[in-house]
This record gives sequence, structure tokens and C-alpha cells, in this order.
Amino acid sequence: MPSDFAKKFPTTRIILDGMESPVQKPKCPLAQQATFSTYKNKNTAKVVVGASPGGLVTHIPTAYGGSTSDRQLVERSGLMRVCDRGDSIMVDKGMNVQDLFAPSDIEVNIPTFLKKGNQFHSKTLARDRKICQRASSY
Repeated sequence: MPSDFAKKFPTTRIILDGMESPVQKPKCPLAQQATFSTYKNKNTAKVVVGASPGGLVTHIPTAYGGSTSDRQLVERSGLMRVCDRGDSIMVDKGMNVQDLFAPSDIEVNIPTFLKKGNQFHSKTLARDRKICQRASSY
């Protein structure tokens, strides 16, 4: 784990991010519906990939159709059983999964995002800056 990251986020076990890849449009209407991504506006396969803070890909669960939400992917991945009590994970701002990990005492770090016209509180800005500095150090 990079030393700067280890100081700021010492309990981080895994960093999660969703990804989608285009697939050929299925002939079956049910399969078309299951694979259609409204975000990409095409048929896709979707997966949530996990990497260690050091950059090693450590978690690639089963891919699902593009209509599957990131939350559903995390639920189906079984990741909650892999992490230990007291660990933390990092996820992208759109992945609202805190309640899935809370019963296991696993913290979820998510960069804050604003609604139109609002401003960050100084403490929030400082916390997010720590996350961003880690990403730009590579």
C-alpha cells in the first residue's frame, strides 16, 4: 500500500468501481431488456471490479446485464463476506452501498458530491482532497 494512502486510509481493504462493456444486441427480447444500459444507451455487460490500495485487482465477480444496478452487483458479489469487521472500502460517488456493509462494521468511503447550487463544507473538502491526492500520486 502506498505510504501516503496508508496514513490517510489505513483500514482500506478494497477500492470498488463499476464498468460496462458493450455486447452484441441479443435477439431474444428478454435478453435485450436485461442487457440494455440506460446510462450507455446500448446493450452491455456490467461488473464491479475491486482493487487493493496497491493497485492489484483482487475482486472480479460475475458479470451481469447492463440493466443491473451497481448496488445489485455489490449485493450479488458476496464482498460483504470477504471483508473483516473494522475494514473500510472505497467506492465511487454513485454507489450507495453503506447500508450493506454497516451490519458488519465496515466503513464505506465515498467522495462527496454536490447538488446544484450548494457548496462543500471545509471538513468535507479536506476529506475528499485526501482521496483525490491518493489517486493523483500515480
